[in-house]
Amino acid sequence: MTAETYDAVIVGGGPAGLNAALYLGRSCRRVLVVDSGDARNMAAGVMHNVTTNDGVSIADFRARARMELDAYDVTIRDDEVISAEPDGDRVLTTTKESGTFRSRALIYAAGVRSQLPPLPGLAGLWGTAVFECPYCHGWEVRGSRFGVYGGGVPSECLAATLTVWSDSVTYLCGERELPGDERGRLTAAGVPAVAGKVARVAEHRDGVAVVLEDGRTLTFGALFLHLETEPRVEPLRPWLREKDLESVQTDERGRTSLPRLYVAGDLGRNMQQAAMAAASGGLAAMAVNADLLREDRPGSLPAPPR
Repeated sequence: MTAETYDAVIVGGGPAGLNAALYLGRSCRRVLVVDSGDARNMAAGVMHNVTTNDGVSIADFRARARMELDAYDVTIRDDEVISAEPDGDRVLTTTKESGTFRSRALIYAAGVRSQLPPLPGLAGLWGTAVFECPYCHGWEVRGSRFGVYGGGVPSECLAATLTVWSDSVTYLCGERELPGDERGRLTAAGVPAVAGKVARVAEHRDGVAVVLEDGRTLTFGALFLHLETEPRVEPLRPWLREKDLESVQTDERGRTSLPRLYVAGDLGRNMQQAAMAAASGGLAAMAVNADLLREDRPGSLPAPPR
């Protein structure tokens, strides 16, 4: 059976993918969005720093965005992409349940996975008392005591930034000996450093309790930390031979060095913020539309930057 063909398949139904679909739908393009539904920020429950949507639940935002797409030639499938690969002048995208689809372009906006440190108790408090982004969550816990878990990822700049929201920030450096420059930045920001390996974290009436291996317990209104992230690019293997999509992105509109593959959202060069992800989706969609127009009408537009 011949695979159904679209102008573009978009992998990922978060802010980047939904906004890309909106741009392409309004550009008279036939679009398929495949969304697995396991967004990285689901644990937070709400989204912030998106004008007119500040504090809106993530589920409500996604539902309303999908309703807006009903006006256009955009199909949304709740499914998981298991592979995407070039097939001549098309891209073949195979899903777990819905079959295989052909498209002239693929916008990959599947995001990244957050990798929580293997610290007992941390996962259960993620998104409620333990956070990564001060711009997303600092306002709600402003004025309380903050802890910053250094762990294996240097986070002294995060600690300094958090002094905007609290005048009581403590840096937990674990067993790592702080280099002079890191200690100097903490001192300049007025942030004390506490040494000692963290054994576990637990819920506390004030927010979160951090228990050190030597028996000390520190309590905070919120605990912040930097996270390592893992790009969700498994379906692109072996088409993508690099470790991530950022390394093959060739311009700010999401084009890559792999023909017909575009990147948007957290996998690209932009910061991992909803508003910026949505903007990158719009940019990728405009690049797709322009490139398809060049293909259909050679010489109608100048060549894209390389």
